[in-house]
Parts: sequence; C-alpha cells; structure tokens
Amino acid sequence: MDIWFNLSLLVHLLALVVAGATAVAMPIIGGRMATATPEVRANLVAIGNRLGLNARIALGALLVSGPLMLWLRHGGIDGAGPWFWVKMVLVAVMLAAVIVNGANVKRTQAGDRRAAALQRRVGTINRLAFLGVIIAAVLAFN
Repeated sequence: MDIWFNLSLLVHLLALVVAGATAVAMPIIGGRMATATPEVRANLVAIGNRLGLNARIALGALLVSGPLMLWLRHGGIDGAGPWFWVKMVLVAVMLAAVIVNGANVKRTQAGDRRAAALQRRVGTINRLAFLGVIIAAVLAFN
C-alpha cells in the first residue's frame, strides 16, 4: 500500500508545482495583456492558454490524488484534523479563482483594462490561498 501512497504523493506534489507556477505566472501575463500590442497580446494569449490547460490538468490531478492519499493513509476523512479542513476551504477558494479567471479571460485577451485589473486581484487572492494551502498542508500532515 505504501507504493500507491508514494505514487499518489509524487503526482500530488508535481501537480502542486504546476498549479503554483501557473498561479504566479497568469496574473503577470494577464496584467501585460491590457497594454500589449496586438502581436504581443497574441503571444501572451497562447502562453496563457497553455498554462491554463496545464493548471486545469494539475487541478484535476490534485483533486484525485489528495483524497486517494487520505484514503490510503487514514482509510477516509476520519483522520482529517482542523488544518485539513482549512486547507480544503483554501482549495475551494483557489478553484473559485480559477473559474472567475476562466470566465474573465476573453475580456482580458481583448484588452479590457477592467478585466485585466480583476484578473490581477483574483490572481493575488489565488496566490495567497495557494500559500495558505501549503501552510495548512504542512500543519495538517505534520
């Protein structure tokens, strides 16, 4: 059973890296779109679309590997303490931020400055939630 837990942990950590990198990079890209020339905006859109796809795949991997690890290690949610639930709330905040940014991306890509500002604010919330997830995970599983 340890091999399955270790494999799940590996997938979880790799997905966390991809999601974290995207959480940092996307607001930077989105912030540059509002003032970018059409040629540069097209390149930023392509990069943002690829990062967004990677992040959605990583989020899916996190949502599968996390509960799997909890089940393999503790047999279910009975072993989950309060920091685990703090982590889950912060994961929900990150998921909401991904949804808001996904709905906002076309407006940002078209050069809407208000949409770009919203994307920056949501990106900040996402990065803070991501930091909180890491802290809560360390406290939950230490």
